[in-house]
Amino acid sequence: MPAGSDGPDVRELPEPRGLPLLATIGSFLGRDLLQPFGELVAEYGPLFQVRLPFGHRLVMVAHPDGVERVLRSGRENYIKGSVYDGTRILLGNGLVTSEGALWRRQRELANPAFRPAKLEQYLATMADCTAGLLEDWHTADYADAVDIQREMARLTLAIVGRTLFGLDLSRHSERASAAFSGALAAIGRRGPGGLQVPMWLPTPSNRRFRRTLRELDSLVYEIIARFRAGQAENADQTLLGAYLEGRDPATGETMDDRQLRDEVITLYLAGHETTASLLSWALYRLGRHPEMQSRIVSEIDAVLADGVSSMEQLKSLAYTSQFIHEVLRLYPPAWTVARNAVADDEIMGYRIPAGAIVMVSPYFAHRLEEFWPDPLRFDPERFAPEASAARNPFAYFPFSLGPRICIGMQFSLYEARLVLAMLLRRFEVLSVGGGEVGARAQGTLRPDTALMVRRKPRQ
Repeated sequence: MPAGSDGPDVRELPEPRGLPLLATIGSFLGRDLLQPFGELVAEYGPLFQVRLPFGHRLVMVAHPDGVERVLRSGRENYIKGSVYDGTRILLGNGLVTSEGALWRRQRELANPAFRPAKLEQYLATMADCTAGLLEDWHTADYADAVDIQREMARLTLAIVGRTLFGLDLSRHSERASAAFSGALAAIGRRGPGGLQVPMWLPTPSNRRFRRTLRELDSLVYEIIARFRAGQAENADQTLLGAYLEGRDPATGETMDDRQLRDEVITLYLAGHETTASLLSWALYRLGRHPEMQSRIVSEIDAVLADGVSSMEQLKSLAYTSQFIHEVLRLYPPAWTVARNAVADDEIMGYRIPAGAIVMVSPYFAHRLEEFWPDPLRFDPERFAPEASAARNPFAYFPFSLGPRICIGMQFSLYEARLVLAMLLRRFEVLSVGGGEVGARAQGTLRPDTALMVRRKPRQ
């Protein structure tokens, strides 16, 4: 049914009412949205709505047919409107949050930096940054467990700095990682639209958020200043260089500092957060599944006997790739993709009202038993070629789907393969503690406690 139509058989979405609704709204005011949404998915299925205060409606979409409608066939009706206002406080109008002509221009400028030939060039830099981390590890005390998320953020920030900006940002890694973590947690605490505390209110949370934004702005404007001062390596080949040289086709004007700030902070965050999260959860899982770790090491030794030299070699790591995809299934860094419905629409026979906040969630879609039998079991064989070919193509989307699919998807996947290959050839990863670490929504999907692992040098 096209957007705006209203056929006689269209049903109203299932929803909690009365006391269950009040309990749901109350739980949204907490710091983690996974639990209340998980309970609603379990009770009402992968398509439901929640009526929020002040006339807002929130619609959860986790079924592949609904995912296809929102992200592909009906995408013109589902925009990054006011639902992204909280994220825009951090990212401004960068590539992730912009729409229309501005987004198309930004995407056109960014595309060359993520094409296969360019990714091939990045491999040497990725390898060099990873080698630096491993050298640091060889001087460490192996009796001590490490927070692997902190280590992987340090690495991926270094890689983003050198590949996309041409700058060594290692001295800023701790500061940047802490600031981004604080900002993402603040965005996560703001909750769904309709329940957000206005930023102009001087609450302690808002004041902390503004301090964090000032810290990030200081880092970003320093990157731009260093680049303009000629400190970048191969500046004309970097994405920041393309942004600085790019001109508006209508006016001929270059980006002003505010727009540059929005693009750089988007790249700085998105360029490291996804891969750091993926690698952290991957190493945690490898520590819990030594048999999978052994199989990956055997594959790496067979395929990369002489080290990493090409993307084709990394593509040949079949089981490693399956393992990575299973990590992304259970721990998609962007646990939900939000949109605003422009006009009334229909999804799977249900009416989607105009103005609704539509949340398309890979986290819950990846746990639907209809498409993922025994969904909480960690099993890389789910991504063997024959299993993937038989699955609904919209059941798995850790990087979103459609025209707005993450531009850095292949960058992240190749980086993850390379880092795991180099790290596991030199270190065995050992789990710490017997309990399962859970996830929580803090802007992005994050562990509910530190992911601690031990490293044992291989003989």
